[in-house]
Amino acid sequence: MTRLSRRALFAGALGAGSAAAAAVVVARRSPGPGPSPQASPPAGEPSPSLPPSPTPLPRGGTARLAITSSFDFDTFDALRSGEPSTVELLGRVHARLFQWVEPAEARLGPDLAAAWEQPDSITLLLRIDPRACWHDVPPLDGRPVTEDDVRLHLERALAIAGEASAPLIQRTGPLRDVARVELPGPGIVRLILARPSPLLAAALAGEFALVQPPGLAERFDADPLDPALLAGCGSWRFAGFDGDTARFAAHAAGHRPPLLDALDVSPPADALQRYRAGGLDEFPALDPRDAAAARAVAGIKEFALSWREAVLSTFSVSAPPWSDARLLEALSAALNRRWLAEALFAGRARPSGPLPPVYAAALPEADLAAFPGYAPDPDADARTARQRWEAAGGPALGTVTVDVPTIFDPRYAASAVIIGRLNAILGPQFRPAVERYPVIAARVQEGFYGNGRAAFWFGWGPPLPSPDPRDALLDLYGHALAPADREMLLAVPDVASLRSLQRTLFSGFSGGVIPWVQQVTEVFRRPGLEGPAPSPFWDGHRDIRRYRTA
Repeated sequence: MTRLSRRALFAGALGAGSAAAAAVVVARRSPGPGPSPQASPPAGEPSPSLPPSPTPLPRGGTARLAITSSFDFDTFDALRSGEPSTVELLGRVHARLFQWVEPAEARLGPDLAAAWEQPDSITLLLRIDPRACWHDVPPLDGRPVTEDDVRLHLERALAIAGEASAPLIQRTGPLRDVARVELPGPGIVRLILARPSPLLAAALAGEFALVQPPGLAERFDADPLDPALLAGCGSWRFAGFDGDTARFAAHAAGHRPPLLDALDVSPPADALQRYRAGGLDEFPALDPRDAAAARAVAGIKEFALSWREAVLSTFSVSAPPWSDARLLEALSAALNRRWLAEALFAGRARPSGPLPPVYAAALPEADLAAFPGYAPDPDADARTARQRWEAAGGPALGTVTVDVPTIFDPRYAASAVIIGRLNAILGPQFRPAVERYPVIAARVQEGFYGNGRAAFWFGWGPPLPSPDPRDALLDLYGHALAPADREMLLAVPDVASLRSLQRTLFSGFSGGVIPWVQQVTEVFRRPGLEGPAPSPFWDGHRDIRRYRTA
C-alpha cells in the first residue's frame, strides 16, 4: 500500500515549528543515570559488531519477527521517505555511515565508516570499511563500496537538505552544516563543515540516513516502489514478499554479516496465534489480552518496549489564554499521570517529563512528583487543579475545545475519558473535537491552539528523533531555550545538567508543551532465539546479533 502515514505528516509539522522561533508552532514550545551522549564520534578503530563471547556464537537458521505496525510504504528512496515502516525494508538492505550500537546508552558505532576522526571542530574524516560491498545483483554485481559512492550519496543528501524538500521527519538540519565533501585518498571521505555541528554524527546514523547505490534518482522517479530498488550493501538481501511477509537472506560477503541465514519480517496481525502455530519467533502484544495470554506460554521471554512517540499536548503561550501558567498547571494536575495511565492505557504507560522515561537522563518519578500532575495521589492533584483553574479565571474562558486525533480516539475512547475527567475536576466547560492529524498539524503550525482561542490538542507527538536526548529536547523545546542553555545542550552535558534543564522547562510549562505519558508494549520472544533487547528506536540493524540456540 502506498499511503503517507499520520506520523510522517505530524512529525513534520512539529519539526517545522521548533526549527525557527519566529514561526514557532507552540509559542515557546524509571531508568537511572546513564552515560552522557557523545557530541561527535571519537577517533578510533571499528568496534566489534558482536559482543565478546568466550565461544563462537551459533550460525545459521531463520528468525521470524512481527513488527509493531503494518507495512505502509511511500517510496523506496530513503532520502525522500517519510514513512517509518518503510525502514523495515530499507534499513535491512542498506547501511548507514554510523549506527546506534546501543540505543539505550546513546552510543554510536561503526557501519560503512569503520573508523573516523575529527581533527578539528569543522572536519570529519571517515574511513570506509574495505570489506563493504554491494549485493550481488545487477547492476551492482557485488562490487566494493567506494569512497566515490559515499560522496555521491552525501552530495545528493546535502542537496535535498539544502532545498528543505525532504519530509521533516528526517530532520536534515545538521546536514546543512556541511559545506562540502572531499576525497583525500582511497577509502577516505572528508566532510568540511561550515560551522561546528555537534549533532551531525547522530544525523548520519538517522533512521533514513541510508547509503543507497548511486544513480538511482531516475529509477525512483519512474517507480518509487519498484522492488528492484531494494538492493544495497546492508547485512540482508531482500528476497521478496510471501503474502504480507518480507523475506531477507544474509549478505554474508558484506562488512557486517549476520549470524542467521535468513530473516522473515511481517505485520503484527494474529501474532499470538502465529507464534503458537510455530510461525513466529518474536512479536509485540499490542492488545493487553494477548500479553496476558502470552505469559501463560511455557518458557516464553518477555521484554518491555517503550513507544517511539510520547503522548503530549501543545499550547501557544505567547498570548492569552495559555500565557497564564496557572491554567496549564491546572490542566496538568487534572490529568494526573497515574490516573491517566490506568484510565486510558490500562496501566501500559509511564509518566513522561520533557524527556520521556526511555532516556537515561529523564527526570526520575521522585523529581516529577514536585510538579502538577505527577503526585502519587491523583486526588491530591485534582484538588490543586481546581484551585489553580479558578484562580487564573479558567471558568471565564467558556467552552474549551480539545482536539483528539481520529486515529487516537476510537482506539482509547480518549475524547470520552479525557473530557469526562476535565469536566469533573475543572468544571463542565470542555468539549471534544475529533480531527484528522493533518488538520491538527496545520493548526499547530498556525498557532491555532492559543492566541485568543481556548483550545489545545491531545495525542501522540512526533517520533522521538534519536537515542541522543539532546535531539529530543531540541525537537520540542529548542525555540524556548535561553542561549546559555542551548550552548550547554550542544556541548556534552552530563545527566545532572540535562535534568536541571528539564526542571527549568517544566516551570510553568513555559515551553508550551505538556508531556503526559510514554506508552509501553510487551514483546515476547521464543526460547532459543537470542539477541538484543528491543528498542523504541528502529534497531533492525542489530538483527545481525541474533542467533539461535535451538
